[in-house]
Amino acid sequence: MNLNLTKITFLTLLIFSTLMSISSSNWLSMWMGLELNLFSIIPIMNFKSSIYSIEATMKYFLIQAFASIILLIFLINKNLLFLNNNNLLIMMPLMMKLSLMPFHLWLPSMLEGLNWFSCLLMMTWQKITPLIMISYLNIDKNMIFLITLLSMNSIFGLNQNSMRKILAMSSINNTTWMLFAILMNEKLWMNYFLIYSILNFLIIKMLNNYNINYINQLKFFNLNFFFKLNMLMLIFSIMGLPPMLGFLMKWMLIKNLMYNNLYFTMMMLIILTILNLMFYLKMTYFLLFNFNLMNKWYLQFKKNKYNFFMLINFFSLFFSYLFIY
Repeated sequence: MNLNLTKITFLTLLIFSTLMSISSSNWLSMWMGLELNLFSIIPIMNFKSSIYSIEATMKYFLIQAFASIILLIFLINKNLLFLNNNNLLIMMPLMMKLSLMPFHLWLPSMLEGLNWFSCLLMMTWQKITPLIMISYLNIDKNMIFLITLLSMNSIFGLNQNSMRKILAMSSINNTTWMLFAILMNEKLWMNYFLIYSILNFLIIKMLNNYNINYINQLKFFNLNFFFKLNMLMLIFSIMGLPPMLGFLMKWMLIKNLMYNNLYFTMMMLIILTILNLMFYLKMTYFLLFNFNLMNKWYLQFKKNKYNFFMLINFFSLFFSYLFIY
């Protein structure tokens, strides 16, 4: 994305609004930070204005504004509703902002109309403030377990062909893992979020460079062999397959769940994640079994713009082995 003064201004305001919310000491200041975040992300989503981006922006604005109104009402009446124990009511609009079940259907359709940079912000940066606000609530673990069961909605990505919708469903699933992580250990959540953001950035960067928006394009395009190899490793990583870097972030949470004797919750998270692997395998099918005009055994090791991605992928293997074993 080419930066100018306007874009830098709104990006700075976006960062400031998030820092304002997570550093506030009262709920009203957090709510004000959320509103400032909303009004700073709207122009960013419309840097390349089109009919699809305008429609996606209107969807995002209406949903976020509705969630903010509900959140403000519950915060004002915090001492009146349910005898000072309305944490679950406060959590509902925050779940809506995170696109968690049952408030999840707006995210895939909204991301379909955005450019890749805006999609990256939606799946990473915009999750920080609601997750930290949820961590301040005293939520029953049974409620979180129910959210985990409901997060099975991400298997709806099985019948999707759009790369944006598939990544949106992946984001919904990983948000459930992050929700458990931040309620157990804030440092654990920071590690998980950092790894998840890096993987999303690398995948979106490669898709944006080749202008790939649908799975079918992986089949009909005679793509670079190094692109296929890098994309395959990144997909395996975000799938959470060992020993890739994406497995490390899930392994840290699994160990913490075991230490806290939450074995049933751990098993449900793993089973739901295995179900989500199916729509990742659709992407790897074209990368593994599609023919390329270049012979695989005759590679010219010349300067390639994807050497940097290769270095990160192989480093992630070493990094995962170092911490897992």
